[in-house]
Amino acid sequence: MYNKVLETIEKYNMLSKGGNVVAGLSGGADSSAMVHILAALRDKFDIKITAVHINHGIRGDEAYRDEEISRKFCEGLGIDFLVYHCDIPAEAKKRGMGEEETGRLVRYEKFRETAEKLGGAKIAVAHNTNDMAETLLMHLCRGAGLNGLAGIKPVNNGIIRPLLFCTRAEIEHYCDTNNIAYCTDSTNLKTDYTRNKVRRILLPWLESEINTSAGANIASTAVLLREDENYLEELAEEKYAEYAIRSEADRVELKDSLSAEKPVMRKRILRIALKTCRANLKDYSRKHIEGTDDILMGETGRKIDLPGGICAEKGYGCIKIIRKSESKAGKLKDMCYVLNINEEKYIPEIGKRILLSLNDEKKFSNDTKVYTKKADYDKINSEPIEIRTRRAGDRINIGKGSKKLKDYMIDEKIPSEKRNSIPLLACGGRVIAIGGRLGMDFYITEKTKNILYIYMWEEARNEGKS
Repeated sequence: MYNKVLETIEKYNMLSKGGNVVAGLSGGADSSAMVHILAALRDKFDIKITAVHINHGIRGDEAYRDEEISRKFCEGLGIDFLVYHCDIPAEAKKRGMGEEETGRLVRYEKFRETAEKLGGAKIAVAHNTNDMAETLLMHLCRGAGLNGLAGIKPVNNGIIRPLLFCTRAEIEHYCDTNNIAYCTDSTNLKTDYTRNKVRRILLPWLESEINTSAGANIASTAVLLREDENYLEELAEEKYAEYAIRSEADRVELKDSLSAEKPVMRKRILRIALKTCRANLKDYSRKHIEGTDDILMGETGRKIDLPGGICAEKGYGCIKIIRKSESKAGKLKDMCYVLNINEEKYIPEIGKRILLSLNDEKKFSNDTKVYTKKADYDKINSEPIEIRTRRAGDRINIGKGSKKLKDYMIDEKIPSEKRNSIPLLACGGRVIAIGGRLGMDFYITEKTKNILYIYMWEEARNEGKS
């Protein structure tokens, strides 16, 4: 088995010369065999090993027995030993999770914490072939896709699994041959946890009733599926780069030409987009990916809310994946200031100053960039003039009669998430100007008697003024 582990380490470049390794050590046969082999490879790879043991606070005296056996085992091998005492039952209640899942998360948190203290050490865990078969069966029962069925990765995000291609029988034989005393966790003998049910009931039944090599064959299938999965994922990453218009942690935009891809590739690319905005997709199921795909294939304006504050929306020529904080109304929502003639006003939401002047054209210094518009003042009704964001019922005339401001924004292909954050000049529900466009109802003609000059400019240093 030593040679098989060495071959796995070299094939997947698991160890770096002169590096540190944090080895998870429970005291069981798997982790004890792994630590023993890593210790034997110290000189070959010039590595420093630190074994980390987690006392979960569940099995009382038995847990302290395992801790002490692990400590003495490391002393005999001459490697550093660290132990963390954790109250997993209390932590599970705090996190609202089961003890099995909480224990797994806490273990990896402590492994990573130790690895960071050691300057970015590799983390070695003792998953084996049987674990890989069990994982595939669990994921299959839950309805996983190819990634879930591809089993456990030999190397993943700083975690290495040197024993992944060794069977549990080989590991126990190695321990017996090398006189390694190991512990048996009594909780592993129970069937309270899902994995134990698969390990102690389902897999043995398959091997006794279907095929004596069922476990090994399932694990081999997982390896083949992993190869296919890795290839498809690499291809999806390349295509994602081709379709990405924008790819940031809070917002991704992909060309809607993505819709021409085959469904299997579309969904992979969309999943990459979702992971860009939300690294953990654990609570995402097939229905969420398919729902996002439906948005891509649907009409402009369609959207769907997804777990974790993510929104997928079909835009003009693209699909957008947006964090909810951005996808809700813009930061200027409900902004409104009444403007008086010849009264300069600072608008903090947009960082600009505005001045309305009646029949008096103003002069500004050459170093001030001023937005200027002229409107027929007599066409403005008795309503006060306001600078504000849009409201229900707003209308604007752009040459084909008055239309709803919403319809104007749609025609102009203004993204929906930006519509509530665009400042406009209005009197009542009539829009005088939006952006750089003046409504035609307020154009100056040869009959104009009173001209309203509209001036706006940036003056960031004067934000405290009103």
